[in-house]
Amino acid sequence: MELNTLFNQLHSLPSIPKVAQELILQFDNPNSSVDSVARNIAMDPVIAAKVLRLANSARFRGAREATSVEDAAMRLGFNTLRTLVLASAVTGAFKTDSGFDLKAFWIHTFQVAGICRLLAKQRGEAVETAFTCGMMHNIGELLIQTGAPELAAQLNRSGKTDAAQRVALETLQLGFGFPEVGAELARRWQLPKVMQDAIAYQAKPNQAPADMPLPRLIAQAVHIAETVRAHGGVSDEAKEALDGPLFEGIDRDKLFADLDASLEADKAFAELLS
Repeated sequence: MELNTLFNQLHSLPSIPKVAQELILQFDNPNSSVDSVARNIAMDPVIAAKVLRLANSARFRGAREATSVEDAAMRLGFNTLRTLVLASAVTGAFKTDSGFDLKAFWIHTFQVAGICRLLAKQRGEAVETAFTCGMMHNIGELLIQTGAPELAAQLNRSGKTDAAQRVALETLQLGFGFPEVGAELARRWQLPKVMQDAIAYQAKPNQAPADMPLPRLIAQAVHIAETVRAHGGVSDEAKEALDGPLFEGIDRDKLFADLDASLEADKAFAELLS
């Protein structure tokens, strides 16, 4: 199958709200502000409701209830607000009917994104950009679920949830895997080139240009999330299992000191959006 054939099989291309597209374009805009973002959010009732819900959740609740988007925006801050809007837009863009566990998918996705944030802090990379790339890293999987439901259902029944196995099976059957699909969707959504490349090279980070650190960071985060799951949680055994060239330069002690809290917070964040 050609990649364009998959996209042509969709009844319509999943879309993201205008406010989310504008936020993506504001990534590197020094003039972006909480007030300007809040005004845009107020025009999208679905996202506005989720912003208020998050601001009044146990994680962010203040002394009084946030009753307006402006109140919520001030409480959450720009980075959290931006992340929520993008996450809400992306999670709302897809529905599947191929026996796919969408809730588990989003929990895993946000945990990978949270690990990307921790790794970016260690490496001195842009933290929120890393989080957003992590949040988008496997978006192509949802497009395969939507555009090739029969094959997707077969893959879902196989029980292969490991990312490398999934990419291999999809490539064997389709000629491409979810990283290529996700990169093409990111291009069609006009997401920044840095995000397109991070998604495209995540399964082959050693082939990414030397000045492109995010594919390797995503690959590390995915492997860490899968290792923690395989070992039943954050443990010394999981930490020791993270060995080999992919993990050179990572302070595993520091990472694991922060990992449990990060995974729990991002699991709660995913559940809040679902």
